[in-house]
Amino acid sequence: MAEQEKVINHLSKVFHAFESSLNGKAGSALHKFQKSSFESLRQFQFPNRKHEDWKYTIVQNLIAPEYKLAGLNPQVGVEEIEGLETYTLIISNGQLLWDQIDPALKDSGIRLISFKEMLEEEPLVSEFNKLIQQDLPSSNKAFEFLNFAFQAGGFAIDVPKNFKLDKPIEIQIIHDDAETSFSHPLYFIYAREGSNISLIERFEANTNASTSSMAGLINASAYLYIANNAMIRHYRWQNLPKTQTLIYKLAASQHRDSRFETYAFDFGGQTIRNNIDVELEASNTYSSLQAAYLATQKQSVDHQTKINHKVPHCESHELYKGIIDDQASGAFNGKVYVHQDAQKTNAFQQNDSLVLSANARMNSKPQLEIYADDVKCSHGATIGQMDEKSLFYLMSRGIKKEAAKHMLKSAFLSEVIDTLPIEPLRDYIRTKMSLDL
Repeated sequence: MAEQEKVINHLSKVFHAFESSLNGKAGSALHKFQKSSFESLRQFQFPNRKHEDWKYTIVQNLIAPEYKLAGLNPQVGVEEIEGLETYTLIISNGQLLWDQIDPALKDSGIRLISFKEMLEEEPLVSEFNKLIQQDLPSSNKAFEFLNFAFQAGGFAIDVPKNFKLDKPIEIQIIHDDAETSFSHPLYFIYAREGSNISLIERFEANTNASTSSMAGLINASAYLYIANNAMIRHYRWQNLPKTQTLIYKLAASQHRDSRFETYAFDFGGQTIRNNIDVELEASNTYSSLQAAYLATQKQSVDHQTKINHKVPHCESHELYKGIIDDQASGAFNGKVYVHQDAQKTNAFQQNDSLVLSANARMNSKPQLEIYADDVKCSHGATIGQMDEKSLFYLMSRGIKKEAAKHMLKSAFLSEVIDTLPIEPLRDYIRTKMSLDL
């Protein structure tokens, strides 16, 4: 408790300094939102190892550094992906670089507005508030409150009715600061009825960095409202420097006949915590969550998912695959809730892991809570080592041991990576993860 008080006291000083920089915005809807969020953080505080959803992520290690709020750095960028055509948005230290937005995106028909403007506009603010109020009160939302309290550069994307974007929106998220600091990226997508967009998130090192970045915490939040018959395809790639940590929240609210697909790939970073919540609010929705990751050295990669089947005739699929080596750790805690009225639900969940070192560890807990009686639901988990018979077979064909191991690792993760529909992004991820054959 004393450690929590020390952290909150430090954050209070940082927050007061942040408030003093608002330059006339005090009293606005945004300022009220920031203040109420910080008071909620004070009330609920951060989770500890006794909190079931956080038992495999050492929160104290994340919050103990005396972070400052990272300042805007306009000299940022990530490596270009050959053959990938996108509309580019750049988030530098938590703030969208408005002057570097792809002009073609502004002319496409999609509307971008600041988070401050969004908080004063209906129906966006109402749907956003419904999303962020799920499961309150809960210490599981402490990092969300932290994001909201220090929110300075968030934005919303309003996708018109029956609009289909011709190429993906690429959000490049970079944290680059010479001091120990945190940043809080935030965006909200309001996909109106019948719309269809694809979204790529890239968490990577700054290719324009002139100095080495110190320890950094990226505390990112993304919220998606998917209206009737709308579709969002979402792809997230993370290859952060080993000095940086990512706390990531993705929440989606799906409505009748909507479709949501998300793919996540983790390779870099120090501690990676992914929280995915999907709320199925109306019938005939489809949700697909897939992820593949490699954890080495002393990395920690923790996936927490929740799919909430509230109504009949909905379908959800989850497939998470990871390889853990050296002294790294992995965790998967997947929850599927099927409410009493959610008849004809079809839900599948699978988590498979390879543990390649005696010092590596994996914790897996797929869960189904079913209160309806006419459903088709299954879940499973496997944790194993590399198949010695397959390894021996490849070596007997003249393939050296390390090359054979490489082939087996690539094959293990290919079930997820090969389903990624965007070929240039798929090839880029394979190359960066050293999985290309």
